[in-house]
Amino acid sequence: MNVTFENLVNVWDAQIPNLLVELVNHAIFATDKGNTVKFWGGNVVDIIIYGTEKTLDAYKFNLLRNKQLFINQINNGTIAVRRIDEDSMDENTGMNFAEFVAVLSGNMDLLNKAKLDNRIMQLEKEQAIFNKERYRAERKIAKNEQDIEVTMQAKQRMSEDWAYYNGYQGERKTLLLNLQQATAEETGRELHKIAKSYRSEAIGTVGSYIGLNLSVRSEYHYTGVFERNIFLVEGKSGLKYKCGLSGALPLGFADSAAYPQATLDKLPELIRRQQEKIDQLANEIPTLKQIVSRRWNKTAELDALKQECKELQQKIDNSLKELEQQPVVTAIAA
Repeated sequence: MNVTFENLVNVWDAQIPNLLVELVNHAIFATDKGNTVKFWGGNVVDIIIYGTEKTLDAYKFNLLRNKQLFINQINNGTIAVRRIDEDSMDENTGMNFAEFVAVLSGNMDLLNKAKLDNRIMQLEKEQAIFNKERYRAERKIAKNEQDIEVTMQAKQRMSEDWAYYNGYQGERKTLLLNLQQATAEETGRELHKIAKSYRSEAIGTVGSYIGLNLSVRSEYHYTGVFERNIFLVEGKSGLKYKCGLSGALPLGFADSAAYPQATLDKLPELIRRQQEKIDQLANEIPTLKQIVSRRWNKTAELDALKQECKELQQKIDNSLKELEQQPVVTAIAA
């Protein structure tokens, strides 16, 4: 039988599909229930990347490098500097694409510049993180100082209300606008009627207690559905104190009539909490100031690397210009 190129091609075309089918069948059989797949060499495969110097491989790897510059850091969310970082070509922090392109080009200056760029990039990222922490500490100091001032004012006003409450010499009785003369039971029952009927986000005055205004306000769900009415006691300082934790009246009528007294009795605890908040905010400031006072100690190294990179880039540009100016020799066939 004469073997020609066409015959070889026909045999190849005919046999390859059959071989593929057989391999697939073996793979399916190996993974069927009851069969065991054997792993060899620790189930580890070496990935080898080849490149030929002074060929179009340099161009191809440069395309991969440009893609990698954007994809890696965007996916990782680590773009904290003005340039995008270059990762390694493998998972073991090997040579990155920029260095690989430099080697393929045959110009070692490009390789040195790629290494410089990578080091500069790392330092810039480190510097950006350092500055971000400083700016965050500065903003936190300003916020803490502002919060301390606001909290101290609140504490002062609460202290004034507590002093007024303790020093009041008159009758301590809840008086409603529409029910001046009533027992505690009747006052509580009337307050519960108000709690069921009042519907307004505006604060409405319902009575007084030792010269302090008693008021009610409706709270609504974000969908507009009514949730509850909350009852308040307004101190001499203008601060409004909520009845209980939620603002709702106690279940008993007598307890409801005494809600102003129970609300004002909580003032010492509220004052103590304000002082604790002030102390906590003030204690954070020294540590934050230490962060702000720190100076990054690699500024000189970064500046030197940038200058070196600039000089190397100039050298590369000059070498490229020299290559462009060289005469082109054309061979003419005899």
